[in-house]
Amino acid sequence: MVVSEGEVPPGQRARRLLTETQNMVLATVGRGGEPWVSPLFFVAEGVARLYWTSEPAARHSRNLRADPRAAIVIYDDLPGHRVDGLYLRAEARELSAPDEVAEALAVMARKPQPDRWRAVPEDVSAAGPWRVYRAEILSAELRCTETVGGRPVARRVTVDMGGT
Repeated sequence: MVVSEGEVPPGQRARRLLTETQNMVLATVGRGGEPWVSPLFFVAEGVARLYWTSEPAARHSRNLRADPRAAIVIYDDLPGHRVDGLYLRAEARELSAPDEVAEALAVMARKPQPDRWRAVPEDVSAAGPWRVYRAEILSAELRCTETVGGRPVARRVTVDMGGT
């Protein structure tokens, strides 16, 4: 039997993780099949897309150019909070069309972040140090607890990101 984490509906928990946390772990795969994980600041656009900036030469950026498949974990492990996690399967890519980049920067500007990481158009242009990336969420699972043999076990359950 799956136990509700604090009686908050799964869709609401998932949306909270997307809006209230600021870091994600991005997993990509290289050309030879070697896995790679990277912690990154992100901004969600609703429940369907995530945006971030990265150096185009970074290993995860190179991996995404070769293979857009990505796995993402967004989790809350703040002191006093119950550990909570959202596991996403996504397709991600570098944005290059000026209208897509402008839209992404507008979305990213909605979330407070350190000034040193705040991107402006010059930062993500061909001459700039970063590029903007977008992940389209394909599926989501939420960390839940199931009791097995009288002990709590962390499990994943599919979550409808549009539901409550």
